[in-house]
Order: sequence, then structure tokens, then C-alpha cells
Amino acid sequence: MSVTDTAPSPLVVTAPPERFFGYYPGTVAVVTAAHGGDRNVMSAGWHAALSADPPLYGVAFGRERYTYGLVRASNAFAVHFLPFERADAIAGAGSLSRHDGVDKFERLGLATSTGRVLDVPILHDAYLAYECRVDAVHTTGDHDFVVGSVVAVHHRPDAFDERRLQDGARVPGVVYYGRSTFEALGSGARGEFTPERYRERKPV
Repeated sequence: MSVTDTAPSPLVVTAPPERFFGYYPGTVAVVTAAHGGDRNVMSAGWHAALSADPPLYGVAFGRERYTYGLVRASNAFAVHFLPFERADAIAGAGSLSRHDGVDKFERLGLATSTGRVLDVPILHDAYLAYECRVDAVHTTGDHDFVVGSVVAVHHRPDAFDERRLQDGARVPGVVYYGRSTFEALGSGARGEFTPERYRERKPV
């Protein structure tokens, strides 16, 4: 049976797009930055690995964010991934504001160390963290997309298996659905679909 475009789509078109835009399962990164004796931490839903050689990672910042000012002043930031047991900190880092005078590190119980290469706070609760030096800044609508060169990687060895896959059974990651809803990763079904499955078999 071939797949054609004649069957009606089961999807419903939504307009304007703002109604559902951004509400999909995804990983929320926690970003830190410091400058001039000040520091802050924020949550970022829009972020991505961009290149392996050289290693680049990008984060979209709202220009009004306190952390963004520290990033631009210091030309550095750190990207963290926290386990489900600290989903409260992921949510709090996005809900509280340094503009209101809140020390989010203290309020959320986030212990830190200074980065190995850059003067950025590294969160002890993270199972993976990247130290990034700002490489480029691109205007993308109501956000600025900051591209960082990854100069150091921190990780918890117990959070990864021998293939360097994140081990959700031991250290569950967290996915964000939107509207303050988080879920632990690692307890559901896991499938492996190797490239060989999709390659044409040569005649014997």
C-alpha cells in the first residue's frame, strides 16, 4: 500500500498560530551568567545544538531578561540540564525575576561552582552542563538567538550509560509540556531504530 496525499489529514489547522505555538513536549535548559559581581539563572525553552565541529550551542533570549544583560556584558553563559527531581528549580528559574531583587540561586537552593574555563556559575544539580563563550548574536523576532562556542562540558557519570546515552532509569530527565506541566523521562517505552533498518538490502 502506497502513501498518497489524497486522504484527508487528521490534523486541524489553527489560526492564528499563537494559540498552540510553543506548546509541545521539549527539554527546558537552565542558563546561568555572571558579570561584575552579579549573577542570575533563567529557564530557556528555545535552545539547540548547532554544530559538532566546532561545538556550538544556541539559546534564544528575550531582550528584557536580566540574564541576557549579563550574557552580553560578559560574553559568556552556561547551559544546564537538570533531572526531574529538580523540576521545581526549572520552573522557579523561569517564574522568578532578578528584576524584582530575587536571588534565585538562594531561593531555589541551587549550589554552584565557577566554570572551569569561564566565569560562569555551574549548577551542582545538573547532570550535563556546557560552558559557552558568545560567538554570534542573531535577531530572531522578539528574541535574540545567541550562539555560543562550547569550551567545556560538565557531566554526571552516573547519568549516562556506556554508550553515552542519558540513563533515565537512574537519573530521569525532564520534559516540559507547557502550562507549568513537567514529566519525568525514563519510565516509558524506548525503541532503537538503527540506520541499517532503512538501508536497501543488496541482492544475495
